[in-house]
Amino acid sequence: MFTTLIALVVALAPGAVLGFALPPGRYRWAVWAASPALTLGLVTVGMAWLPTLGLPRSALAVLVAELVLAGVAVVASRLFWHGLGGADEDGGRPSLRARFRRLPSVRPRWVDMAGLAVPSTISIAFGWLMLGRLVAPPGWDAMNHGFLTRRILDTGSVMVTDVCTSGVNQVNVSCTFYPLSADISWAQAVQLTGGHISTAMAAWSIILGPLALVASVYGCARALNARPIVAACAATAPAFIGPMWVSVINGRINEQTAPCMAGAIALLVAVALRGPHPIRLGLLAGLAGAGLVMTHTYDVLFIGVLTIGVVLALRAPFKLRDGATALGAAVVAGLLPLVPLLGALLGANGERTSNEPALPNMWDKSFEYWVTHPQRYALFGYPLVPSKDFVFTMSPISVAVVITMACLLVSPFCLFIPRLRWARPWFVAGALFTVIGMWTTSSESTAAATLAGLWYGVRERVRSMIFPVYGILTVVGAVVIGIAIQWLVTRLVAKARGLRDSAVPAAVAASVLVLALIGLGAVPSSWKPLRTAMINRAPIGNSYVQAYEWLSEHTPPGKTVAYDRHREFMSWAYADYENPLLFGIPPLPGLTAAGDDYERRWAAFHWLVGTEGARPAGCDVRRFSIEYVIVGKRGIPAATKNYKQSLLDASNKVTLVQKFGRIKIYQVTAAGQECDTQADRPTSGVTQPVGR
Repeated sequence: MFTTLIALVVALAPGAVLGFALPPGRYRWAVWAASPALTLGLVTVGMAWLPTLGLPRSALAVLVAELVLAGVAVVASRLFWHGLGGADEDGGRPSLRARFRRLPSVRPRWVDMAGLAVPSTISIAFGWLMLGRLVAPPGWDAMNHGFLTRRILDTGSVMVTDVCTSGVNQVNVSCTFYPLSADISWAQAVQLTGGHISTAMAAWSIILGPLALVASVYGCARALNARPIVAACAATAPAFIGPMWVSVINGRINEQTAPCMAGAIALLVAVALRGPHPIRLGLLAGLAGAGLVMTHTYDVLFIGVLTIGVVLALRAPFKLRDGATALGAAVVAGLLPLVPLLGALLGANGERTSNEPALPNMWDKSFEYWVTHPQRYALFGYPLVPSKDFVFTMSPISVAVVITMACLLVSPFCLFIPRLRWARPWFVAGALFTVIGMWTTSSESTAAATLAGLWYGVRERVRSMIFPVYGILTVVGAVVIGIAIQWLVTRLVAKARGLRDSAVPAAVAASVLVLALIGLGAVPSSWKPLRTAMINRAPIGNSYVQAYEWLSEHTPPGKTVAYDRHREFMSWAYADYENPLLFGIPPLPGLTAAGDDYERRWAAFHWLVGTEGARPAGCDVRRFSIEYVIVGKRGIPAATKNYKQSLLDASNKVTLVQKFGRIKIYQVTAAGQECDTQADRPTSGVTQPVGR
């Protein structure tokens, strides 16, 4: 619990401090809504510039830099923007003391506090239902991030080249760019508390993501004059409609949480361009954008489109000079943190451009995949399209599908109904990226391949990037239906004409929809399939903890443990229990030294587990100081198993020394360390395929 609390504090507090650079009121609240993104921006400044300036480069050093920068920004705002302190009694320039005096607080209305608290509570509750009570977060990529975060702690460095390595001993650099802002935040929480990395990561998925989403959607909707109840419903629905939780199945916590910040960043840019504080808000907007780039890079595309819509929809005076000033400030603040990283960022193509379209020239199937397939609108966005597990019957999920599709079908009317102006940016951005998704899924053009390369050609990543759209537009459709009923009743029933301009029918329609989604989502048959998928991709049970702890206690200093990389969840032994393991991050194409290194690691593993035809690799066993081999019975579905239990049991290279449930630990024997330098020679190329 303490680690969870600190993980939230270090993710929110530095960015929240920046809110005090603005006077009390709506603009400060806009900054606070974007505080997670602003914190990530401050992290980006620290991770980029501390090593460049030759300063300490640890996770805690970055945290200190975040707080110092935030404090300096607040002090500078009081010193240089004299209007913040108010005029003195003579109406002149305020005194220095007046600039730093306590400013009057501006409390939100109780209805707005409820509009934030209720959706947050509901979303966090379902997050716990999905992801709580696991030993560690599910998914392959979660273990990659666990490794990277532990490397940040072990090396005392936030530099990508120190962190992204082929292992924990005898390492080679595996990549020269990786967006590490979230990993640094997790490392800060763990270093302050001594807790587990998995706990900090789970806190982001279960709590921080939902909080950021609610603040983002609610704040953006209210700024565009949505009624509190409708805004609260719009902030609640994405937890049920759309793939908010699906990203976590594969362990992509940053893929889940980055879109949660989209609305707040868009709003920050909009109020900078059309508000009274262009320089301050522009600087903060650029900083938030830089933080997002170093968290989940391609999400800036969606946020850019959403921002244009919010800027156009925001009813506030626009002055060309102030707008140009804000834009310039945002560009400077966005680029400055990234300057030391630009070379690596622009060269981070790796294997991105080599992906083929999933449905080449099959536009009809692409349209079905993206738009018309009923399964696409299942509760919680699961199961994914296509899936044989989905049966369209009158189950709670199917009832929700019918309701959702009906609402989405009429949601385009938001373009014509004035009171739904707040939803237009979400509709346009969602429609545009749906078209982009269809294009990159079916087109064989170079332009489509290059764009799709940003998300490795994986279609579901685009849907994850825009996931809030589906829930928001479902609420919009419900409001359209409510307004239509209102219009009809006021013309047919004389006594109902007083409702003609009332906001009650829209609020009732949105509330009824969300209450229906909550009720349908709470039925076990609705959430259990996704929960089961989480369990199948995560370590569960005390046997994992016992095995991790045993290895931590018994592995001699300098020794490592071999395992079937990630597949059986043994990677958490390093991330959470600091036990050095054999495998790190797979090398990107072109990194020859790391490729050879990774091949040697797999050769050592295959030699020890008795794989048929494995070349002698005792020299590599010695080189990587392998002491134990650990295997388990459970594995991530569809992941390739790289050993046979019968051959492992028959191998004279290892001997069984410990067992916890279905987890077995073998110790390397003298035969496993036999080293013939002539026979023990690697072949060219990386022999083991790896997941992303």
